[in-house]
Amino acid sequence: MAKSLYFIILLFSFIILHSTPLAPWRGVGGEAKDDKPKEVYKKKTILSEVKSYNKAQNYAKVDNVLQNAFKKYPEAQKDAELMNYETMAQFGLQKAENRKIYLNNKPDTAKYFSYILNTYTYGLRTDSLDQLPNRKGKVKPKYTNQLRDELSSLRNNLKSGGKWFYKRKDYANAIQYFDMYINTIGHSLTSHAGKKTIPSIDADSVELAKLAVISAYGAKQYPLVMRHFDMAIQDSINRALMYEICAKSHQELGDSTRYITTLRKGLELYPLNDFFYATLVSHYNSINEYDSSLVVLNRVIEVDARNRKFWYLKGKVHQCLNQTDSAIVAYQQAIQIQADDAESFSALGNVYLDKAHQFYNSAGLKLGDKNYLSNRRKLNNMYSDAMKAYESARKFDENNQDLWLSGLRETYFKLNKGKELKALEKIK
Repeated sequence: MAKSLYFIILLFSFIILHSTPLAPWRGVGGEAKDDKPKEVYKKKTILSEVKSYNKAQNYAKVDNVLQNAFKKYPEAQKDAELMNYETMAQFGLQKAENRKIYLNNKPDTAKYFSYILNTYTYGLRTDSLDQLPNRKGKVKPKYTNQLRDELSSLRNNLKSGGKWFYKRKDYANAIQYFDMYINTIGHSLTSHAGKKTIPSIDADSVELAKLAVISAYGAKQYPLVMRHFDMAIQDSINRALMYEICAKSHQELGDSTRYITTLRKGLELYPLNDFFYATLVSHYNSINEYDSSLVVLNRVIEVDARNRKFWYLKGKVHQCLNQTDSAIVAYQQAIQIQADDAESFSALGNVYLDKAHQFYNSAGLKLGDKNYLSNRRKLNNMYSDAMKAYESARKFDENNQDLWLSGLRETYFKLNKGKELKALEKIK
């Protein structure tokens, strides 16, 4: 019996050992122990390698070592000395690429400009770390003079980089250069005085801000449009375009309040600009705020009463409000300005036709009614006015049958013009 029990226990143990994997060791809290030890940040080792490559002017190697260190160790990203060596490496790489340009030795212009932008990026990070107080609470910057020399010498190249990418419609890259240049106007590292100054907004800066707004919009970086908009609108020649881009950017960002506010501002400054009045009218019509559309159209008509388009749009809005008499006046004004305006003639015909339908439904045209004859004359006059308008639309734009064919068929039928109606049947 004892032997049988011993055999059973032995068999059971064998099954458990071969069927259940060993669970990882868990310490306090029941979490699995991480067997992989955390790598220790060894600045001296990294710095020794960096200095060796830097002395040999092998800046690509310096960059490679430091980029790996920045990825591995959070401490490296907060080290001003290492960040300064990265700035020096980028500065050295742009010098080498610049040398190729002068020697016409197949330079990579895009890469050359990228080194310049990187010099600024890492230079500013170095400066930020360099300005932090030490353990005693004192600020003792080490790299200010060197950084100022490097960044100042590349100032114009930063602008050139933005313009180079802009001309190639590479807006995603262009905005980085314009943004960096504008954001560092007045910075202590780019100032001749050697200290932070109030940004000086000159014509050159305004021009760059304009290019920044266009590039940011082209790159779909709409917040950057807003960042540079205030400076860009100081360019009076392109101010209308800046407002247009700003409005579109607000729309893309889903900010309907600022979208409409910007459009209204654009309308106030440039009432005859197609984008502002047309977009506002379209917006108000889409949400059935036709009275607001009329306010916009009355504003532009005040400025240019001889613009046929304004009167035509006004007629459309009056139609939406079922103000047929006012719509007729508006379309007639458009036709007075442009005598061969087929579109307005067609719209005028539609209004007369609508008016005839409404009159027919309300007048109660029944034989024997004392007002039957007078009401019939009124109705026929409306159909006749509609017919004449459609015939004019046909005369001035015969190929566009959508403007007149359907309307003429109805009016010819209502006015018993069999010959004319039969002629229309031949039109496919």
